[in-house]
Amino acid sequence: MGAAAVAALAFAASPAFAGDVYAQADGSQGWGEFYYKSRTEAYNIVLAVQDTKADGHHVRVRAQSEDPLRNITSYPWRYDYQGYGSKLSWTTSLTDSNGIWAMRIQVCTYEGDTPVSCDTSPWDGNPYYG
Repeated sequence: MGAAAVAALAFAASPAFAGDVYAQADGSQGWGEFYYKSRTEAYNIVLAVQDTKADGHHVRVRAQSEDPLRNITSYPWRYDYQGYGSKLSWTTSLTDSNGIWAMRIQVCTYEGDTPVSCDTSPWDGNPYYG
């Protein structure tokens, strides 16, 4: 994670804008929903992942942000070890003083610490850069 990007607590304000993204890998699928408060703040970020194959692998999802210079920051993976059919979700927020031009998710199926199959969603643009 870049030095300018720091995790923050969720804000209690109502969302100004929202975007939904989706990614599907072999054995997993994931969703992301992003709310932007400004050019540097995203809050009430919802990440969800589902294990779609009875193959003994676990699944992961994470958020990525892109700043106006097109530098990409990857945030920590969220894990689902509960097996086939399970779906877990998490809510988080972040601030990046370099700016959040856009956000997306990555979803992967893993064997231990080795990715077996991954997919990345399209970017969801921050409308404050409109």
